[in-house]
Amino acid sequence: MKKKWSAALLALCLSGAAVWPVQAEEAAAGGESREVVIYHTNDTHGYLEGDGESVVGIALAAALKESTPDSILVDAGDATQGLPLASLTKGADVIGLMNLAGYDLMAAGNHEFDFGTETFLENVRQAQFPVLAANIYRDGSPLLTGVQEGSDGCHTIIERNGVKVGFFGLITADTASSANPAGIADLEFKDETETAKQEIRHLEEAGADVIVAVCHMGNSDASCTSTELAEAMTGEYQDQIDVIIDGHSHTVENEEVNGIQIVQTGSGMAGIGRLTLEVNGGEVTAAEELLGPADLAELTPDEEVAGRLAEIQSSQGELLEKVEGSTETTLWAGQIGVVAVARVVETNYGDFTADAFRSAAEDWLEAQGTDAGIPVIAVENGGGIRAMAANGAITTGDLISAFPFSNTIYLKKVTPAVLYEAMEVSALPMDGQDKETGMLLQQTNSGGFLQVSGFTVVFDPDQEAGQRVVSITLDGQEEPLDRADTGTEILMAGNNFIMSGGNDYTMLGELPKYGEAGGELETVQQYLAECLEDGVLQGYAGTGNRIQMCSEGYEPKDYTVSIQITDEAGSPLAGQELSYRVDGGERQNGVTDEAGMLAITLPDGPHGVRLADDQPEIYLDNYSGFGIVVDEYREQPVLTFLADGSCDPVEEASEAEEDASAPAETQAMETEAEGGEASDAASDEAASGGVPVLPVAVVVIVIAAAGAVVWNKRKNQKE
Repeated sequence: MKKKWSAALLALCLSGAAVWPVQAEEAAAGGESREVVIYHTNDTHGYLEGDGESVVGIALAAALKESTPDSILVDAGDATQGLPLASLTKGADVIGLMNLAGYDLMAAGNHEFDFGTETFLENVRQAQFPVLAANIYRDGSPLLTGVQEGSDGCHTIIERNGVKVGFFGLITADTASSANPAGIADLEFKDETETAKQEIRHLEEAGADVIVAVCHMGNSDASCTSTELAEAMTGEYQDQIDVIIDGHSHTVENEEVNGIQIVQTGSGMAGIGRLTLEVNGGEVTAAEELLGPADLAELTPDEEVAGRLAEIQSSQGELLEKVEGSTETTLWAGQIGVVAVARVVETNYGDFTADAFRSAAEDWLEAQGTDAGIPVIAVENGGGIRAMAANGAITTGDLISAFPFSNTIYLKKVTPAVLYEAMEVSALPMDGQDKETGMLLQQTNSGGFLQVSGFTVVFDPDQEAGQRVVSITLDGQEEPLDRADTGTEILMAGNNFIMSGGNDYTMLGELPKYGEAGGELETVQQYLAECLEDGVLQGYAGTGNRIQMCSEGYEPKDYTVSIQITDEAGSPLAGQELSYRVDGGERQNGVTDEAGMLAITLPDGPHGVRLADDQPEIYLDNYSGFGIVVDEYREQPVLTFLADGSCDPVEEASEAEEDASAPAETQAMETEAEGGEASDAASDEAASGGVPVLPVAVVVIVIAAAGAVVWNKRKNQKE
């Protein structure tokens, strides 16, 4: 990396850059090598408490900076939203902690706008370090100009060891649809590449020895990725950016592209980046090292930061620990390994959430006394359910972690034509289906994948984009909706993010708002209370088969999974007799093979399985491959057999229980022998393009070739 300008010439041109207060030093003599260390984080999303194993934590980040004289600490966005620690105060507590930790600057991320522009600006005012976003404009001017004293909100220079390090901030222009559109309607997100060129010119004129772009763009599916930005720096801009400190895609980056070092630390403060810049004359060399908790084990967390963090958590504790109810089976959302399941397939948490929205819409209609008889449906984007609720107690903190956005339920009238258009957007990432297992072959997922209530949608993943929706059928109706129907009215409920056009649902954003049915979190809390019986959630063991994946050559059917059973020391248990529950149901007996593997057959679709009742369930699903494929993205499912008797086999089930738990194929044969009304109905549905409702028991053969079908590692996605 070499600069094409001389430090002496630029010294004559020094003018007008925003320079944050720094520790001033005399420049080193010409030709002497000087070093600057930049520590960096990104996409922390409220993961600020270190645990010594998987999270570094902000107190340790503060100590790390303090341990390295003249170092710089920066963040690349998405710091003020996520876990309750961040979301309960809409980012205010996070900004306070970053102040204490000694952050020197931050780039705005798309989730900084989840609580609206004014909340974002208030957080910026409270920051004791510059917040940068050069490509966000309002009323023709950069949004952050004049918000902080001494900063123009676009770029700044920090001097360390006689080196002037120039920083500018960029946010993905996709924020226009990946943040809540209603809250940022008056903002303009300008082209990232052109903005970068403008900022380079400013920093060159201000005498920067090094130029660092702090970006919230990522390396995956943004309209302009950090890689594409680097590649665009040609001609007079070649070698002018030395480093891109990146965020947004939740990936680990450390590569040189077109002479520019691009770095990113993943997410959730799992690591902190140590970027070492060596400046020798006009030459800049960058070296990156990702530090995890184990690398920092000898370092003592900053006492003041740790104390303030404890105070915040204590003040929130009573609220977060309140038990709202309990569930016999996990409500699935968030991450399973690297796959965010609610962004890929129907989940029971998706069903529950969409049902909550639909219930609120129906209550609103009844209170208004209008549009009696209009069909009511609801949708929730998979990226809007940020965390699962494990089997057991459901606390307020669990709900806030799952629904951190403070969204509102919007009501709009749609037609069948608009609904088909919206569901085609939901299907955009699909890219085929394995004909044996049903596993989806796509390599990406989208936060815009819709969970639904009030209708059934059938997808053909093998078709081209725009042609993947086979049918949409409203609950209680037998005939699918007409794709060309632009007259029939249907009332749709959804969060204001989606209904305002987020995740590219522009067809919904263009519609007038018909009403509002309350806050998202409050709606979910109320519906949960309505679904409790003796404090236990009812009706959401497994999914409702509302989203069906049915390409030519694949027939939904039972599938067999293999689960590794180990003892409490982690050793496989061969020939072990045991009992387990599927979706919190009645216990079933099984025995492991000589390798300690337990094979069980499950009905088509996702399920949760556990041995002991106080164990977290594991997720199994033929459509996303969990339990049928083991590769670098999907680990071997493992359950631990406890020696306390909680996993022992149960006594023989009663005759009624045996009938209820009989294999699906046996039940199907008995139904057919009894006269076949259900069989006839299934045949009719299949003939009309629907999915057969009677599963056929089969044993799925896991083949090595299936391991080549993978999910992309990235965790990012919009909302």
